[in-house]
Amino acid sequence: MLKTGLVTVTFRKFDVLKICRTAKNAGLELLEWGGDIHVPPMNSDAVSLAKSCSAEHGLIINTYGSYYRCGGSDEEITAVVKTAADLGAKNLRVWAGNRGTADTDADTRRSVTENLIRVCEQASQFGLTVSPEFHGGTLTDHWESAVQLARDVAAENLRLYWQPNQFRDDEYNLTALRAVLPYLSNVHVFTWAGHDKFPLIDGERMWRQYIDIIAADGRDHGMLMEFVCDDTEEQLYRDAQVLHRWLA
Repeated sequence: MLKTGLVTVTFRKFDVLKICRTAKNAGLELLEWGGDIHVPPMNSDAVSLAKSCSAEHGLIINTYGSYYRCGGSDEEITAVVKTAADLGAKNLRVWAGNRGTADTDADTRRSVTENLIRVCEQASQFGLTVSPEFHGGTLTDHWESAVQLARDVAAENLRLYWQPNQFRDDEYNLTALRAVLPYLSNVHVFTWAGHDKFPLIDGERMWRQYIDIIAADGRDHGMLMEFVCDDTEEQLYRDAQVLHRWLA
């Protein structure tokens, strides 16, 4: 089943209460709480507030969106894993290093992979899945590298995020989605072209194809809205209506 949600970094300027009200008013079901502003690692007050406010608004905390970049210390791993667990999240988002595939040598890639294995090991103790962000400047900047990373880690609780690459053509994005589908957890939903943001409806032709591919595997996935074109809740409401219609 595909469920709709919000990535809270979409509105970094909003406080926790306004985030929850906005998501509820948009008819969304899930939240990915960001670890940079709203719920910093090991901040018990922020965890408690996000958790209680989410529950009061009938929202499920799907993911803790950490900014941990694989390659850090075990203490850093413990901090984001414990925060995700304390939030009651099902999934922990991490970043696959801090360099793109072409700029990463074999030793660095091995180090990132081994570190991600340690993240998965710690997360498994709390029943968490771990999902690297599908993003430029990391080892998931190309679908082939992302799939190879998942194979090398070979952890039962490793998943992959996916989002369309706004700097690539449609055929690349379709190929990438099909390739990562066996590992897919959540999808970040937006319509961009290069650095320009557009209303979600402008991407209807491709998003309907993406949704058909994602829905065909029969598993649960979060369709998490991210970075609306003019950074307002009004645009989120319009985009959420579009996404609900696509998923109906």
